Amino acid sequence: MMLESGPSDRLSAAADALMVFLTDRQFDADKINGFSALCEKLRRDLDLDSRLVLAERIEREAPSNDTIRLRSVLFLLTGDLYHYERILHYLMLGGDSAEPALLHFVHWCITRQLFLGVAQGEKQASFVACDLFRYYTALVRQVARRWGLTPAPAPRRDGPIRRVAVVTNQFTNQGHQPTRDCFDFAARLQDDFGLDVAIINANCLPSRVESVFIPPMVAEVAADLEGVFALRMFGRQVKVASFTEPVFSRSKLSTIVETIDGYDPDLVVSFGGSNIVADLFADAGARPVVSIPTSSGITLSLAPIVLGYEEADHTRSIPALYRAPFARRFRPFTFGFTPPPSDGVRVDTGFPDGTTLFVVVGNRLDQEVQGETLALCDDILDRCPGAALVFAGEVRDLPNRLVPLRNRDRMRCLGHVPDIRALYGRCRVFLNPPRQGGGGGAAYALAEGVPVVTYGWGDGASVSGPEFCVADRDAYLERAVTLATDAGAHAAAAAAARARFAMVGDRRRCVERLLAYGEEARALLRAERAGTN
Repeated sequence: MMLESGPSDRLSAAADALMVFLTDRQFDADKINGFSALCEKLRRDLDLDSRLVLAERIEREAPSNDTIRLRSVLFLLTGDLYHYERILHYLMLGGDSAEPALLHFVHWCITRQLFLGVAQGEKQASFVACDLFRYYTALVRQVARRWGLTPAPAPRRDGPIRRVAVVTNQFTNQGHQPTRDCFDFAARLQDDFGLDVAIINANCLPSRVESVFIPPMVAEVAADLEGVFALRMFGRQVKVASFTEPVFSRSKLSTIVETIDGYDPDLVVSFGGSNIVADLFADAGARPVVSIPTSSGITLSLAPIVLGYEEADHTRSIPALYRAPFARRFRPFTFGFTPPPSDGVRVDTGFPDGTTLFVVVGNRLDQEVQGETLALCDDILDRCPGAALVFAGEVRDLPNRLVPLRNRDRMRCLGHVPDIRALYGRCRVFLNPPRQGGGGGAAYALAEGVPVVTYGWGDGASVSGPEFCVADRDAYLERAVTLATDAGAHAAAAAAARARFAMVGDRRRCVERLLAYGEEARALLRAERAGTN
């Protein structure tokens, strides 16, 4: 008779498996992927108490000479930001011993895990505003100092803004929401306001591994977008300077800085946070810079003006000790949205016409739709006989996680849906999982009159507004069921959804406000140079 393994045996097996990777001296892509997959599986399969016991054992037994490898694993197991603090302090205390490319890689690895919501505990309240912001500031300044990349102050130019450089860290294709938004801002500055505009596609997210950080952050680079060219998208055209070299290096950044200086913009728009190229200009006071966030919450930027993702002053939630650098630079703003074109062709969901459909949309559903969310979806379908649920977005692991569910036959993974508005035309309710992102998906659902159900934090909540936010799981369940089964409640919510989008989706008005803030940034820089600021 074979005895079942107890908790102690499972933890011992997990510790042994981790120690193989923690003591290995040679790594390649396959090993890093295997190491990451093991950590993700343990985080998914073990409860927090078990993971804390496992982390304590690993911290005691593992070699301590690879701080980045060990502490990144311990963070994944526990969600405790103490381990990321150890990594940041280790790198910064090393002075010039760490290469800028390594500092940059670690910054983005940490930032991604924070975006995915892995962190737990009270340290979340101050980690980004204190530790990560100070680390990022030091990273920008070290790049400037060690690589000789301090842009020279541009000569003062009177008159209104005429030329704008929109600098982005990632620009890929029209299926990528931040790419669509970046292009839309640039095209509107050009076509609606008559400005000379160029998108600077710096591709300054990590595109290769610089250290054994688990899991690594390696971003997609559109290799075909190289050089200077006119890019056409959605019937409009904007010039682009794109840099696809995969290495974060002095030569790459030097070329980008020289390109921007050669273009000689009156205003640099830093599109998205942690935008090192734009921040080299901002920190040196070389040109006026305004930062547009692409997500709610704290935006890491050295720009003198950092716009809000929404009107509310999110800096009030930052602990008082760390608030000042953010509060003085914050300006209220609405990110705005422009719905993508739609040909209206019916999207095949695998369910008959007339089926009441819930929809979950995202580019990171494998990470964002975990066990608790799937259990909630199962409960919702239990109370809505005849209804179904579709997931829209590229997935790899999610289909397998549907298999144990009671209502698995009423759930479908559709993969990437090119015409999201056509899909929304078949859906009744947009379910937003607990996540930081989701703003674009929620916005386009509202535009099509599809009510949103979301918890009260993250981009989806910021876009949707209080009327579509719920306080807890029970309220989420009740609201989703009501919208699916009560025709009157759904009609009222659909009207409120369209009204909400009319309020937050006016991108032309957003660009007009951006230009006003750009003039303020120019005035601030003039005053600083004159010594009156």
